[in-house]
Amino acid sequence: MPLFAIEHLPCPPVSAEGYDAILLTSGNAARAAVDFLTCDHDLPIYVVGSATASALHKLSVPVTKTGSDGMEALVEVAVADGHRRFLWLAGEDHNAIPHLDGLSIDIEIVYRSAAVNTPDDFARNVTQSDLVVLHSSRAAAHFAGLCDGLKLPRRTIALATFSNAIARSAGTGWASTIVADTPNDAALLAAIQRQFKMAHCAP
Repeated sequence: MPLFAIEHLPCPPVSAEGYDAILLTSGNAARAAVDFLTCDHDLPIYVVGSATASALHKLSVPVTKTGSDGMEALVEVAVADGHRRFLWLAGEDHNAIPHLDGLSIDIEIVYRSAAVNTPDDFARNVTQSDLVVLHSSRAAAHFAGLCDGLKLPRRTIALATFSNAIARSAGTGWASTIVADTPNDAALLAAIQRQFKMAHCAP
């Protein structure tokens, strides 16, 4: 159930010259900056998450390395490869820029997520679902606000999130909150499976 619409911003006015590598943390950023990513440059591209890597693969953009433990861990991998100055292509709503000694990370905003009108079936879908999956801190905070505005009791709604930071953004008072061990879909589904008894249906 989409709560946001992705809006691409103009291609970054910056030049790739002077940077050692490009950082990406979302597939939306990859799609928004495809013209920049496919222009004439030879910078390695480091990405967080298999979804981001898949988006680049579909755009025929080569990925140097893929990380799964967040931006700081990815930067450490790139630093081990000898890089020091990075260009991070990101969304308007993004995590804080890591401050690491001896490194330079410039950020360029290439897309934004604009909140859409509350879906007509929001209350019905939420109250009839066993679990609500939230993929970002902004989505979690927005979802909580919608529930409160419609007076849906939090104690009847269970959540599942990629990280503790996302769970904190949703606030407290929910029936339960499941958090993935690592921020990817496979880990989130595994965490969900551990909380539910499997039902076997006849063919």
